[in-house]
Amino acid sequence: EYFHNWTGNRVTCRDWFQLTLKEGLTVFRDQSFSAAMNSAAVKKIEDVIFIRSVQFPEDAGPMQHPIRPDSVIAMDNFYTSTVYRKGARVIDMYQTLLGEEGFRKGTDLYFQRHDGQAVTCDDFRAAMADANGK
Repeated sequence: EYFHNWTGNRVTCRDWFQLTLKEGLTVFRDQSFSAAMNSAAVKKIEDVIFIRSVQFPEDAGPMQHPIRPDSVIAMDNFYTSTVYRKGARVIDMYQTLLGEEGFRKGTDLYFQRHDGQAVTCDDFRAAMADANGK
């Protein structure tokens, strides 16, 4: 919950369809902290085991949905592994593609631009692109 201070409270979602940004980024930050405090390789393996045992079945079943769905039937169906864990994997892909330095520049710009605001996933993507000239 500590990580929610920045990625959920200081910068929050414009609407519920942006929930994966808040929750995915928070889970990513928590996973990154755990990896730094322990073994990054072991943490990555734990995350992959979780994705394979929980996320893959969700993606193959009736609860399947994108990390940022266009609509929902009920909000209580929205708090899924897809929003949290798969959202974190998408954030991790940004870091992989941009490198740690480029990702840090992007997150710094994101927080600088949007502190105290309600944002969208596209705002995050734009900060990553702008900070890295992409």
